[in-house]
Amino acid sequence: MYILAFETTGEHASVACIDKKGNLVEQTSEQIFNHLQSLMPMTERLMKENGITMSDISCVAASAGPGSFTGIRIGVSSARAIAQAVNIPCISVPALWSFSYHIENFTGLVCPILDARRNEIYGGVFYLDRNSGEIREVVPGGAYGMHEYLQLLHAEITGEAFSEIMFFGDGIKLYQDEIVQWQGSSLNDNIRLEFAEADKRGQKASSVAKLALKLYNEGKQVDYEQFMPIYMRKPEAERKLEEGQR
Repeated sequence: MYILAFETTGEHASVACIDKKGNLVEQTSEQIFNHLQSLMPMTERLMKENGITMSDISCVAASAGPGSFTGIRIGVSSARAIAQAVNIPCISVPALWSFSYHIENFTGLVCPILDARRNEIYGGVFYLDRNSGEIREVVPGGAYGMHEYLQLLHAEITGEAFSEIMFFGDGIKLYQDEIVQWQGSSLNDNIRLEFAEADKRGQKASSVAKLALKLYNEGKQVDYEQFMPIYMRKPEAERKLEEGQR
């Protein structure tokens, strides 16, 4: 049994396969936003190099968003097409939740912040209990202004005994200075704040696969027709069209 997992919501497309024991293999494209051209050849290469055939695949998962609107559509439509063609179910993986698996053995708050443009981020705050394997959504995933997001994070830190915080995502480039300033003015000295290393900041198919395996074991599979994107906001073109019609 393998789960095939796609990640196309960020700059670099990636694909992974994970078995029921959690063993996985992964490949990542070095090209930026070249998902449409790279995803399927990369998938074929990964499976061939590891002796995996489509008959070994029990389920196909994809990061359903939020993130790049075009990237989300590519990943979701690719997963749906494969699931329909070989008659297997899909698993919808929330991109923000998948960051909980980026750093092995990290026991603090996971804070993904993705650039949503228009002075907003897609963000949430998550806590993975390493003993039970359960993920707690401390701050719900959504579109936020950075100030609002930090206020929500601060409320959770002061309310509970969290001592470690790690930020992920391309929003770090835009908001690192603001976060550091917030740290200096709002956090106690006993709270450790970190920014993930550059190679671990972005979305990863390996983390999508790990969360997909958890969801698979919980029976969260869906038919390909039920697998829908998670945009959290309307695409820019749709918003502009609506504004022009008013």
